[in-house]
Amino acid sequence: MKLKNTISIALCTAASFASVSAFAVDKDAIAAQLASQLHASTNLNQQVQRIERSHTPVLVNTFLAPQSILPTQSVGTTTEMWLYLPSDRALNDDMSDLVVAYPPSGNEDSWTTIEGYTLDGAKVSLAVDQEPDVPVLVVDDDGYYAMKDSVKELNTLLQQSGLQKVSPESLLNTQVNAAAGFDSTKLTKVRVKDVHESWIKGPAEVYSLVTGVLSGNEPQILAVEMPYLDYNETDYYPNQIVINWSEYNYRAVDMLMYEHDSGTNYKELVKVLVTAVGAAGSLAGWAPSAAVAEISNRVITAMPDSVFTDDDDFIDACYTLERGKPYTGFHCSSDNATISMEPFFVESN
Repeated sequence: MKLKNTISIALCTAASFASVSAFAVDKDAIAAQLASQLHASTNLNQQVQRIERSHTPVLVNTFLAPQSILPTQSVGTTTEMWLYLPSDRALNDDMSDLVVAYPPSGNEDSWTTIEGYTLDGAKVSLAVDQEPDVPVLVVDDDGYYAMKDSVKELNTLLQQSGLQKVSPESLLNTQVNAAAGFDSTKLTKVRVKDVHESWIKGPAEVYSLVTGVLSGNEPQILAVEMPYLDYNETDYYPNQIVINWSEYNYRAVDMLMYEHDSGTNYKELVKVLVTAVGAAGSLAGWAPSAAVAEISNRVITAMPDSVFTDDDDFIDACYTLERGKPYTGFHCSSDNATISMEPFFVESN
């Protein structure tokens, strides 16, 4: 097996399990079990193709054989796997040199090696900053499914904290005009230069915080998932409603884009946001557009490293998006994200 200088091989021992954190032990055990299961498979390539051709990452608990020796609690409900395939390899190539690996725990800046297993059970180490020349089945607990759960959790916490609510005015407007539908803005195209992901983390998991104001310039912050935005320098055409204007009392919002990473404590994050943004009631009397910008700036600056194990990476801020206005090739403030949007009226059934 050709692994160049990026891999050193050692036999797997019980000591290796004791040397990592409890959460890493689970991923280590899952990787070992998957390697063993694939090694015993009579149709390895078909199994790998099933994983690669899945529209979304495959949940590990749906793939493990019923006779798996792993305890149920060692596999999370969001534990997933996806295939890293070198550019010079094809799915119909021999996959016997496949490695099953997982991202380390802790801050990405502290990572030194990527641990994993060959199919015959040998423990290997891959370079963090160099893409491997073998296919790698990556096991992760903070990917696509975790991001979707995190966005739900974040919205719930924003509601509980008072940073996301339905004003009496917008509630009345929604009730009166329920039969007529509502105004929205669709994201029709998006491209990002850098989504801040290393090879072992695979496709990015992006979400946005759409910030606006209610009457009296009270803050209104909604989290919107953008699970399709996976790679750098790639055009995506989601046709996704990202702004529901009935949620806001004024005709301008900002959209702050982040890449979800492991370890983000959203409960602590929202506490920080409440402290930073909670004084936004003092913005009464400001022009609404200025109040929106101030709230967004407070959100951006209120995300300290101490809140995170591995920071949610800030991608870009798209300021002053107006109701009813189309945008084509709009460059956001850091020129990292370029978006196109169009007004869209959602009719009732």
